Amino acid sequence: MGYSFFTARPFLASRHRLLASGLCLGLLGTLGVTVRSHLFLSPALAEIQTASTKNIAAEDLVGEWQGELTPGQDITWIFTPDGKLYMTATPPPNEPQRALEMRYQVDNNTKPMSLNIDLMQGATVMTIFDVTSEGQIRVQVAGTSPGQPRPTTFNNPTVFEKVSTSTTLPPNTEIDEFESRSQ
Repeated sequence: MGYSFFTARPFLASRHRLLASGLCLGLLGTLGVTVRSHLFLSPALAEIQTASTKNIAAEDLVGEWQGELTPGQDITWIFTPDGKLYMTATPPPNEPQRALEMRYQVDNNTKPMSLNIDLMQGATVMTIFDVTSEGQIRVQVAGTSPGQPRPTTFNNPTVFEKVSTSTTLPPNTEIDEFESRSQ
């Protein structure tokens, strides 16, 4: 089920497939991550965690957040103070590190809080997130895609833990820049 956005022609080959596949499958595919369908069907440990009532401001998101999709398959989101969001995953062997640059906006006046992720101009994924009592963030990634309504409840969310306040990408990371993509 996985495909690589970068393999055929770096950063451009599957841009339409990215949008059609939705945020989770499309974005993960861009980084060469294989997603197994049972991932979205099995109950998530995150569902039994109690979310805190604390709101998080956009500046609290700044830094590096890591989540596990399947055992041994991590995904990293790096939120910058200027509204950029970089997504990386462990690259396949002998492949360079790649990052997908997106844009994000947070609305912490809603319950759960709203997160908009612009994949490219005109392609915004509207989703929800909250903060767990352990300081992690739960993000509804599965089942979201551009143009779809914002979910109102969590259904097997991806849980991210803040691992760093750094917003610097690893050296020699190839970046699929937001401005270079169009629909």
